[in-house]
Amino acid sequence: MSRRITAINCLVLIAVLVPVVAASQATQPTQPAPSAERSRTQGLKETDRFVKSGAAISDKVGAAKTQASTTLDAYNALVTQPSKDMKGDYKRLMKARDSMNSKVADARTQLDEMQKMGDTYFSGRAESVKAIQDASLQGRAKQRLLDNQKAFADVVSGLHAAGQALEPFRKQLDDQITYLGSDLSPSGTASLKPNAEKLNKQGQEAFAKIDEAVKKADQYFQGLKATDS
Repeated sequence: MSRRITAINCLVLIAVLVPVVAASQATQPTQPAPSAERSRTQGLKETDRFVKSGAAISDKVGAAKTQASTTLDAYNALVTQPSKDMKGDYKRLMKARDSMNSKVADARTQLDEMQKMGDTYFSGRAESVKAIQDASLQGRAKQRLLDNQKAFADVVSGLHAAGQALEPFRKQLDDQITYLGSDLSPSGTASLKPNAEKLNKQGQEAFAKIDEAVKKADQYFQGLKATDS
């Protein structure tokens, strides 16, 4: 009889403990398994995305500059030389200006995203560096990471500064287009010739700064790109 009671007590104890143990195991946080693939492939993929995205943004800045130059040409065709079709040239100038403003706005939006893109890339790269066990080699990798981050910051700053240099030109151009809209005549365009000289100088200076910034950006991203056959 006592054996039967003991067996029953054991069964009761098991019935009580099993749910408790199961619940305890369920509340234990699961640790993610370390991924050996991160250092072998993930870093390469992230670098490729970073380089492609950076080059695409640089191209958009270059496209905005090209359109600004085209708009200046349209302005000069109407103001700095006799026009045989003033209304047609004015319409072409307005169309070129609208296209320029659209491309500039697009490039500015992309530039705002460039820093976020860099933060993501460098964060992933820092994780890969942590996996290097050799202290000397890890230190060298960290230094290269810092150097690349500093160079990237210079690229972003240069592109922003170049874009800002274009703003005085765009504002002056807008004012002169408005001026022409109220006085589109041979004497009206002739009265703008002193302003045209200043506008062309502003434009050329801004274009040169953009070209320099884009070239620097292109060199930076190409320097991160792995060579392939």
